[in-house]
Amino acid sequence: MFNEKGKAYQLERDEKGNIIKEIGFDDMTRTYERSLAGLVQRINRPGNRWTAYQHDNLGNVIRADYYDDTWETFSYDKNGLLLETANDHVTVKLERDASGQVIKEWQNDHWIESSYDELGNRFQITSSLGANITVARNEMGNVTQMTASHSDQAQWTASMQYNELGQEIERILPGDVISKWQYDISGRPTHHRVRSQNRDTRRRVYNWDVNHRLRSMVNELTGVKVTYGYDEFSNLVWSNQGGQFDFLYRSVDDVGNLYETREKSDRVYGPGSRLLETKDANFSYDEEGNLIEKVENNGDTWKYEYYGNGMLSKVIKPDKTEVTFKYDTLGRRVEKSSNEKSMRFVWDGNTILHEFDSQKDSAEPDLVTWVFNDGFVPSAKITSEGHYSIISDYLGTPVEAYDDEGNKVWSADLDVYGRVKEFTGEKDFIPFRYQGQYEDQETGLYYNRFRYYDPEQGNYTQIDPIGLAGNNPTLYGYVSDPNIWLDLFGLNSTGGHIIYGELDHLGRPTGVSATITSDMIGTGSPASFHIRPPGFGGQKSGHARGHLLAKILGGSGKDSRNLVTLIHNPVNSPVMRDFELAVRDIVKNGQTVSYRAVPIYDGSDLMPRGVTLSAKGTGGFSLDVTIVNRKYSCKK
Repeated sequence: MFNEKGKAYQLERDEKGNIIKEIGFDDMTRTYERSLAGLVQRINRPGNRWTAYQHDNLGNVIRADYYDDTWETFSYDKNGLLLETANDHVTVKLERDASGQVIKEWQNDHWIESSYDELGNRFQITSSLGANITVARNEMGNVTQMTASHSDQAQWTASMQYNELGQEIERILPGDVISKWQYDISGRPTHHRVRSQNRDTRRRVYNWDVNHRLRSMVNELTGVKVTYGYDEFSNLVWSNQGGQFDFLYRSVDDVGNLYETREKSDRVYGPGSRLLETKDANFSYDEEGNLIEKVENNGDTWKYEYYGNGMLSKVIKPDKTEVTFKYDTLGRRVEKSSNEKSMRFVWDGNTILHEFDSQKDSAEPDLVTWVFNDGFVPSAKITSEGHYSIISDYLGTPVEAYDDEGNKVWSADLDVYGRVKEFTGEKDFIPFRYQGQYEDQETGLYYNRFRYYDPEQGNYTQIDPIGLAGNNPTLYGYVSDPNIWLDLFGLNSTGGHIIYGELDHLGRPTGVSATITSDMIGTGSPASFHIRPPGFGGQKSGHARGHLLAKILGGSGKDSRNLVTLIHNPVNSPVMRDFELAVRDIVKNGQTVSYRAVPIYDGSDLMPRGVTLSAKGTGGFSLDVTIVNRKYSCKK
């Protein structure tokens, strides 16, 4: 594979097709030692570094050892479901019910307990630190009410309403705070209005072009208008706040490197898109492409150190003080320590539930409980001093917070690099930035699960752990258009139009929701041969790696949440494909389609017995069909 500058990314395979050697754009080389069964037993990494793996009889990794004497262990039940995982910092234990759902998770001495309804939807979360969160849903699965309390405190409540496409149109919060959204015929947000204490506190108008790119955002309360510009590849390349000298550039060269000038002359990049020099600083990297030093023009020097698994372990600031980090084996940060304090984090799945200063005698006085929507959008902050409702923009970025009386206590606006350009209140009162990001004021970096994002540069400090599969502009790059794209885990970009449901307790995909617009047609990717969906028996079994959201509709073939095992002929093709082609044609003819694909499982079967497709178009198109996953069976 060659990039736009002619540099090669090379893969060497053995006679079975397994990768045994990898050479990157920057000539960084890794070799893979495999067992007779093809399992990776050792990775030989640059700089005499290595990773060694042990597996059980089913091929599951049960231990990973690293060159720096750190380690990770994993144990599973008879069905291959994770039960316990540990490293030097934390032991995570999962208790499951008879169907495999996690009903209790232990993180060292702290636990989170979950309750489910008869459909498997979680409706209550409690914790050892006193959290009590409940969720109610409508028949479409949208959250209509959330409540949260801590110990004996009063309850925080939010109520939501949706349009026929499942988009939120109203949210009612404590203190008579009301958030309302309006959308155009294509399903794009056009107006956001927040009222509190009988007056407007936020009014934004969004204008989109025919290619579904955000062209302007107007603050109707101040009259300030921000406009946006794009190149021919739909990369967001500038923003302007009203004047000829108010341009903020994020220009892109042929391989995706960012520059802050139109001429692209203000930065120097090395092999593999490593940022070496800006007008403010010089950067150095280790043999694996990890940022290890930043020297600012005034002489201030920042140093960065890493664990054997690649996670950032320490930042040494110019004044020689240190900020250290600890994680569990799932990449979740469980501790951040500095001279001032040592913050502990307790997680609920992929989002933070609690944080507190572990240096204090009790967690109670400064305990913070975070309440999230489905996914990564925060809804509330619960503390001993009160409850605070969080308002987010259309992308899920927090922009305002209100107390119980409806007083605005915090607000923030980000520029096109994700930097906080304006704020009121304490900047870190709400530390979440783009979805999946948590700002560390001590370092200036955003923790983004498996990597750290540097908003000053617009890049990550490390290469993508999953390499080219990340689908980002470069191996260090964020996303091509931060007005519509996200990177939730620091691994791969996700369109704001597509929501992949999380894998269930058996590792099975649970469904995909998407708002399909014309710019998405044909932008998906083929199913990766490295992904084996649950129940997949290969071509000899007549199986196909079936997309829930089709490639022709923008669905990813590199995301395991989008691939299920389907009977190749006729289910995957032609039956399912015919419906997908119908949706494609409707979208190409000008309609925007709200689309859902949900696999149906019998008990603990790994292969779905069917897939339900439902779609509604802005011009009247409607589809509601269940495709049975066996030969010649389809019912409407």
